[in-house]
Amino acid sequence: MRFRVPIVLAWLALANSAGASEGTPVRSMGDLRRACHEAREPGRRALHVVELERFAFGAADEDFLPIDTRRNLPALGGSAALFPAGLEPIGFRAGEDRQEALHRAREAGAKLRVGFFLGFDGEGQPCVLRATVGVSTVRMDVAFVELVDGRGRVLARDDTERLRAWRDDEERDRVPGEGPRVAVEEAWGGQPGVSAAVRSAAPALGRCHAAQLRRGGASTGRVLVRFEASGPAIAFTTFDDEAFGSCVTEALGAVSAAGVTVPLRFVAD
Repeated sequence: MRFRVPIVLAWLALANSAGASEGTPVRSMGDLRRACHEAREPGRRALHVVELERFAFGAADEDFLPIDTRRNLPALGGSAALFPAGLEPIGFRAGEDRQEALHRAREAGAKLRVGFFLGFDGEGQPCVLRATVGVSTVRMDVAFVELVDGRGRVLARDDTERLRAWRDDEERDRVPGEGPRVAVEEAWGGQPGVSAAVRSAAPALGRCHAAQLRRGGASTGRVLVRFEASGPAIAFTTFDDEAFGSCVTEALGAVSAAGVTVPLRFVAD
């Protein structure tokens, strides 16, 4: 299976750009109250993001640097305090050298950006509790944490399984149909009609996905197919299954589009 570095870098740049824009910023108590009200409406959970200037790291082990959550995390100028509803450890996977670099970044003014879903302890319980001292306590289900420098660059990031499950749900919602299926995005390379030709192979691509699911593969993932004069090749894939890659290229063998790359998104219910 072949991987082309420029294509992979372009793909990762797009993914990082999308990740940076994930979630609705919470910048005030008004934003927080609206989010809490909307969280009680039926439908998919909304992802929110808040930046914290005051935070500390906890005691690290050899490959994980935790955020200190022994006390609630102060936010919104001290008018709110956040605590993880699941009480799970949050932080960054990092070796010793990397941990030292993250400590230096925090001391230099890096902020902690937290992506979260509003949490509820039980039916009828509010997600924002107003305390007598004027600080609102907010239950949150953590989705991701980022360490961000003064120029907005993400220095470190860690995603939770909660976020990955939410993304999988989003992928499924965006691809119409049922069962193992594929969405064909617009081709890179300028040749008109290529994406339509690839879409005509959607049933065969869906069968490829179904087969890799039976082998215990992932339910959602992405593939970049690069068309050469010799035929299609896998330029990048999130699936760890060579047989799946071979199946995809065989399904697209009749498509002639040298110099074009087509992104594919595979999902399953």
